[in-house]
Amino acid sequence: MPERRSHRPSAQAGNRHADLDAELRALSPELDRWVVAEPGAELVDATLRQARALLADPVPAPTHATIPSGFKRELAKLLAAAVPPLIVVLAWNAFVLLRAPEWLERWLPAWLPDSLAWALPAAYALGALGWLALVFGSLPVFAHRRAWLRTHEALS
Repeated sequence: MPERRSHRPSAQAGNRHADLDAELRALSPELDRWVVAEPGAELVDATLRQARALLADPVPAPTHATIPSGFKRELAKLLAAAVPPLIVVLAWNAFVLLRAPEWLERWLPAWLPDSLAWALPAAYALGALGWLALVFGSLPVFAHRRAWLRTHEALS
C-alpha cells in the first residue's frame, strides 16, 4: 500500500479549520480501507497512443481567423461615430495644453520649480494620448466582433 502523506492545512493556517481537520481524521480510516486498482495496460497504451497523435498534429487554426465579410462596413460605422467626439477631444486637449503654462504660473506657488509648469501639461498630454490610443485601437476589434456576429447570426 502506498505511503500516505499528511496534508494538514489547519496546521499551516493556525488551526483555523479544526472542525474540518477532525472530520478528515475521522474519515481517514474509512478511506484507507478502499482499494483502487491501477489502470490496465491496454488503457495506458491507448491513452499514450492518443496523446502522441494529438501532440504530433499541428495546432489547428482558429475557426474565424479570416476577416469576416462586413468588417470594413462595421469599422466605417464605428469610425463615423467616433471621429466627431475625437475632434472635440483634440480641440479641448489643444486648448488645455496651450493655456496650461499660463494657468499653472498663476496658480502654482512661487516656490515650485518652473519646470513643473511644463511637466504637468506633458503628463496630461501623455495620458490623453494613451486613452485615445486605447479607444481608437480597440475599434477594429469591435468591428471584427460585430461583423463576425452578423455573419454567424445570418447563418444560424
